[in-house]
This record gives sequence, structure tokens and C-alpha cells, in this order.
Amino acid sequence: MKINYEEKENQYINFCSPMISAFLTASGALLKRKTKLLFLLCFFMPSVVFSYEFPPERSESDAENEIGWLVAPLPIVVEGIGTGFPIAASISNIFKKTDLLMAKTLFKGDFEVSLFSLSKYPVVDEKLLFSLGFTDFYMPFRSYDRGIDSGKEDYYQTLEKFNSNFVTLQSQLYNQRLEFLLSYSAGGTKLEKIFDVDGNDFSNIQSPERSWIDHVIGTQIDLTDNHIDPSEGLRIGLLHSKTNYEHNDLSDYAVNDLNITAYFPFFETHTLLFNAFQSRSNITANGLVDETAVRNKFGLGCDLEKETAACRKTETRRINYWLKRNQSSKATALGGLNRMRAYSQGRFYAANSSNYVLEYRLNYSEKRTPMNWIVLGGIRTVLQTSFFYETGSVSDDISRLHKKMKSSFGVGFRAIISGLIYRFDLAKGDDGIAPTLFINYPLSLGTLGS
Repeated sequence: MKINYEEKENQYINFCSPMISAFLTASGALLKRKTKLLFLLCFFMPSVVFSYEFPPERSESDAENEIGWLVAPLPIVVEGIGTGFPIAASISNIFKKTDLLMAKTLFKGDFEVSLFSLSKYPVVDEKLLFSLGFTDFYMPFRSYDRGIDSGKEDYYQTLEKFNSNFVTLQSQLYNQRLEFLLSYSAGGTKLEKIFDVDGNDFSNIQSPERSWIDHVIGTQIDLTDNHIDPSEGLRIGLLHSKTNYEHNDLSDYAVNDLNITAYFPFFETHTLLFNAFQSRSNITANGLVDETAVRNKFGLGCDLEKETAACRKTETRRINYWLKRNQSSKATALGGLNRMRAYSQGRFYAANSSNYVLEYRLNYSEKRTPMNWIVLGGIRTVLQTSFFYETGSVSDDISRLHKKMKSSFGVGFRAIISGLIYRFDLAKGDDGIAPTLFINYPLSLGTLGS
């Protein structure tokens, strides 16, 4: 069937002209969400209307199957608590497409890190993949107040002995266009100390231990031109996880995530992507929901502490954290490596969360370049710069989810070496500027697509 693109273009202009006019003339306060949405649709519509082929033809580089490696220090510095100096090492395609990741603290410090992960080991003809791993940490974790209105210093930190392990089965079919995932993990932690924002520490912790089991099932439809570095097409992922605590005082809950990313080619090597993410959670088994009962269970024994007033403030913060989590559950949080990169890991959380991202990626080198350095090696196929803008929100009341939004914007630098994406992002938000150094693109959904 022959498509009359000139007629479609005229229809597109006639449809969008009033919307563009409204966008340009309306004030920010009066501009309605529907008008903004229609404007965005008009902006992206040409790429959809004039697409010659959907889904796009799949491509793959031989370099994606070449062995690569990285060895790098990962210093951990937490003001007022301590430091650690683990060394991390990754090897890609160690056996077919199997990747290996390890980290270990080799020098004496305040924190300890041990990590091992073997991913994508082929079980059946590279269509059924097996992954396993474990983590063993002695390090601090930060817990912010709940909701989008929490402040930069509204948190307490816990120094914990944390351990977990996981096994995952992934099935990738039809040239990796259809994927299924099934994962099981178990973990536990023991709190050694709790610190307030001023560095005061408290050790008379009631109920310092907890353990849990997670079950995860997911699927992804990948209608893009490349599994690792797509430049056009559509990717849709669904993930369902269920957390069961092995304590009656903590509520069990389930989380459902939806992740949609559309890729639009610009010029010869540039890509504009739009990502929309939604997360919803619900209680599956109730724990303690009475404040007095929670206080008796999770108190800090402040009468035994020297800084009694500071202890009670931190105790109240901890009580509120677990009380509201027991009452309303917790969806996937925003902030950290994957979404809202200008904020700390897990910075914003509630029963519901949403996140929207525009990212422009400029591949300024796609030359196949062998690398054989001592700490970094493989076949480099892409050097990339990116510019991104993110906005997101969290709320226990889903009707108010988009009433107040936080934003994050910045620049990123990436290199694809033997199928692994090495990423450095620098983002700015209300809390300041935050760097991210990680492997893999942001905006992923668990291990789907990896």
C-alpha cells in the first residue's frame, strides 16, 4: 500500500497548529496538562508517521561478543561515619555472553564490601539464561522521610551487616525481542548503629534484625533496532515483585512496575528517547499498624543515650518510616543510579511513583577500536555524550501523584566496550549536583534487557 506522506504531513500540521499556538501564548500557570500532552504528541508524531519500517530491522555488532574487562576502585566516604575502599572488577563475555562482576574490600577501613555476580550463563542454546550472585556488606544505608516533600537533611542512617543472594532465569526469544524473567532472592540485615543527620550515633536498637524473601517475575517486548544501544523503536517492560518479611510485625507487599521507552533517530548517529515509568504497590499481608505497637517494637532506648533529645528525634523518624511503610507499602523509589540521578539512592518513595525522562544521545564515535590497557580492555564501538531532563513524583494518594513534581537534569558520558556500557552522569536538582558512575544505561527495569 502506498502511503501519501504529503497528505499525512498536512493533516499533522492542521492538527498541531492550534496546539502549538496555545502552548506559545498560554501562561505557565494556565497551561493545562492536556495541552502539554498534545504538544508533546505533536513533537514526536513526525517520527512515528514517517517511519518507513516498524519494528526496525535488528542489528548486532561482532564486538558485542568479544571479551572485555574493567578493574577500578570504588571509594566509599560517608561524612561522620567512616570510609571504605573496595576494588571492583567486571569481565564481559567470559563465556559466550556470560558476564562476571566482583567487588571486595582489600584494604582495612570502616566498611566492608563483598560482591559476586555471574549473569547470563547459557543453559539452553542462549535462549534460556541463568544468573546467580551474592552480596555481603558492612556499610551505612540512608533512609529519608516519606513523600515528595522530604527535605535534603530529613534522614537517618543505619550502619548494617547486610547480606543477600539471588538466582535468576531469563528467556530471550525471537532475536531478543521477547523476554521473560523469573527471580528469587533472600536476604537479611542486622543494625549495629543508627546515626542522625548531625553524626550522633545510637546503639540501643530494638528489633535490629530482619530478613526477607523476594519473588520477581517480568517480561519485556523489545521492538528496537539494537538490544544494547537502540536508536529507534519501542521497548515495553513489566515487572511484578513480592516481598515477604519473615516477621509478623512487618507488612508484606507487592510492587508492579511499567516501563516504556521510545527511541527516535536524529541525523545519522544521534538518538532522542522518551521514557515513562509507573510503579504501584499494595499490602499483601498486614504487619503492625498501631503507632504505640510500632514504637514499642522499633524504639531506640533513648533513656540510655547521652543525647536524649537527638535520640528521640531520630527514633520518631524511624518509627514513622516503618509505621507508614506497614500501612501503605512502598513502590519503586526515585533517586540514584537509574532515575532522578541528581538525588541520593532511594531519595523519594511512597505507595506510588512516576518518572518521565527526555534524553538526547550523541554518538560521536562508532569506530571499532581495540583496547588493551591493564585496567580496561575490549573492543570499543561507541563513544557517547548525552543530555537529559527528568521529572518525577511519589505519593501515597494516587490522585495526587502528579500534583508536585521534582526535576533533575544533566549531562552524561558513555562508552560501549565489548557489550558493556560504562556510564558517567552528572546531574543537578534541588539537593545539588550528584555524579553517577555505573555499568549499563539508566532507565532500566530490573535486569530485563541486560
